[in-house]
Amino acid sequence: MGSFYVTTPIYYVNAAPHLGHAYTTIAADVMARHHRQRGDDVFFLTGTDEHGEPVADAARAQGLEPQALADRNAERFKALMPRLDVSNDFFIRTSDPEHVARVQRVLQRVYDNGHVYMGTYEGWYCPRCADFKVENEIEEGNRCPIHHIELTREQEDNYFFRLSTFQEPLERLYAERPDFVTPRARYNEALAFIRGGLQDVSLTRAKLTWGVPVPWDQGHVFYVWFDALLNYYTALGYARPGEDLTTRFWPATYHLIGKDILKFHTV
Repeated sequence: MGSFYVTTPIYYVNAAPHLGHAYTTIAADVMARHHRQRGDDVFFLTGTDEHGEPVADAARAQGLEPQALADRNAERFKALMPRLDVSNDFFIRTSDPEHVARVQRVLQRVYDNGHVYMGTYEGWYCPRCADFKVENEIEEGNRCPIHHIELTREQEDNYFFRLSTFQEPLERLYAERPDFVTPRARYNEALAFIRGGLQDVSLTRAKLTWGVPVPWDQGHVFYVWFDALLNYYTALGYARPGEDLTTRFWPATYHLIGKDILKFHTV
């Protein structure tokens, strides 16, 4: 008997669930049920991604506070699980106080270990992706290649994560693990992005308040992707009261994702 840990993407609460959310969740459920039948020790995680600019913008458009929109739509996603008859072991919300505290602890360690510096970011930004686009990611007409909306030019003093220092380790990982990303076409896509030269990325946002506060500078919140991606790790620390499942299940066996979030999960 082995351990098997499978996750869905955590779903954005800026809108209600749709067929795509159901599809990915059912796929993860099939995997979880199969491994339980084999006698494996299984943990199946799903949940909601609640911070960042897209949620704040959607809430503002509806005359709501971001927390109110998150609460309303998180309940819709929670209600989807029994309707689909899926067997998830935990449903994480990134507004959970336990998640917030664990994100702060992990990223404080990143800061303490010298991977963070203050700088000024200027670039083309897609508010729906919550992502700054590099030149080869911009569609004709200065538009986002995913949402096809016009990008905005933003400049901000942020803390940066030294992603560029991980260029060689990531290339080595991909060489050693040809199954790290499947299908193969997506592996090639992610590797091409890495080989194109990694740039340091914003770790924090100063103009936004809807997010996890930065412990060493309360004037900033963490960039939503650093908060969101940690959910797969943080959930194991509090999914079962009084028990830490991290050593039992981490790292995950499979993360199921959509192609639009390939870069964040694989780089």
